[in-house]
Amino acid sequence: MSFKKEKINISYLNLAAQSPSLELNLSLSEKIHRKDSRNKHIVFMCNKALKSCSVNILHKKSVCNLCVYKAKEGFRLFKERNPNSQLVNISRKNLSDLENEEISNEVKKEILFGVHSTIGSQLRLDDMGLLDRRWKKIEKKMLESSKSLYSYFNLFMQNKNILNFVIFNGRLSCARPLIQASKQNKINYYLFDAAINGKVPMYSKNEMFHSISFEKRNALKTYLKFFKESKKLAEDYMNYKLNKIAVSDFSYTKNQRESYLEDSILTKKKPLISVFTSSDDEYRFIGSDWAKYGIVDQVNSIYTLINSGLQKDYDFIIKMHPNQNNIHKSIKKKYSELSENITVIYPESKSDTYELIRKSEIIINFCSSVGIESNYLRKTVIQIGPSRFREFPAANYVRDAKDAVKLIKSKKFKIMPLRASILWFTYQMKSSFELPAYKYHEDGVFSFGDKFIKAPFKYRIMSVYDKLYYNISKGDFSFIKNFKLYFNNLIYGTTKVN
Repeated sequence: MSFKKEKINISYLNLAAQSPSLELNLSLSEKIHRKDSRNKHIVFMCNKALKSCSVNILHKKSVCNLCVYKAKEGFRLFKERNPNSQLVNISRKNLSDLENEEISNEVKKEILFGVHSTIGSQLRLDDMGLLDRRWKKIEKKMLESSKSLYSYFNLFMQNKNILNFVIFNGRLSCARPLIQASKQNKINYYLFDAAINGKVPMYSKNEMFHSISFEKRNALKTYLKFFKESKKLAEDYMNYKLNKIAVSDFSYTKNQRESYLEDSILTKKKPLISVFTSSDDEYRFIGSDWAKYGIVDQVNSIYTLINSGLQKDYDFIIKMHPNQNNIHKSIKKKYSELSENITVIYPESKSDTYELIRKSEIIINFCSSVGIESNYLRKTVIQIGPSRFREFPAANYVRDAKDAVKLIKSKKFKIMPLRASILWFTYQMKSSFELPAYKYHEDGVFSFGDKFIKAPFKYRIMSVYDKLYYNISKGDFSFIKNFKLYFNNLIYGTTKVN
């Protein structure tokens, strides 16, 4: 492929089989392209090239067909709206020719991080040392494809005047190599994603989502913009959370019973210290700038807390995050063993998170939003390690459990400023990201330029067996409980979620 020294923007349609990632990609690409439509926009599409990727772990032909069809259809619409654009197919041969290319150890490390982030998200696993033989093979194939993808774009970028690269999310195996190629060639990269199944779009320039710098800057910008109404916005946010209504993320408490607490909580006599855990796989792989605040093992940290002598003065409650319901069996075992020593409230419990907060003397938080919500409810919050809101004074921040114990025993903890929570809630209530061509119509239904992109029914039905096989093979039987939802998605070509 030969291009003159013209100015170029590029996009990679990874995860095209999934909506709204496709619609978001096209919309952000158009936004960037239209800043100066004289610049060429090249859209790259994986044509069954990757041996394993984040949307098709087992490289099943039926899923590849879905992805290719939707990518081509999406580009057709993009071309109609943006004539100065071109589609480039990436084939298996393109990547296989590059499998032996030299890559620096630093880049390899980042690419492996993306592979492990993908596998961790799929298996809800935080320790890659526990992968069985089958998943080790998948890891190997995914790593090979990711390295080849890096080499492909690194080679393409050389000696060309590329301005920007549009990439989905950035954390996963088929995106992290593209960031590394961009950095290597000093090219701007834009990441995009959306919360609440596509309802709240977001994008970033030259930084990862949920990086602490990204969150701090955008939160401050949004807060200043809506300063006069911030108190009311914060009040509305908390009311939504208390009433189990999604704001900028899913309502993970929607299956809890209002004001209800299990007897194992109500029978406690001493002041309560409630420990709120987080999804271990996300906690490990969420972003590299979190590491400076200390990434700890949550279960080991809890053992440190309960073996510290604090139980003479306090009762402990360990409240697992509802999103930990499908964590890997190895992590479930850790919490099961922990429950032999202390009260553990499991993800499926009907106990009301906010009622537990009200009854607690101290909240110990890892990276859950419960921390900053508890501060709004005027509770003492001690947070171990990083979180998205780590740069705001919403908690008593400590590096590890030992520091938390020292703080509690010294009684030097305090309730932090309410304003920190108001600032954060304003940010959650008001999106500062605009994508004119993108539209969320309802759960599972999205459009690009007012056009809907759906694969034909024959492609959808042909992929059912492979999708079921994959979910069963990793022990995920949620499709049984949600059969009606998935059946309707199949018939109507939507992507509604439970």
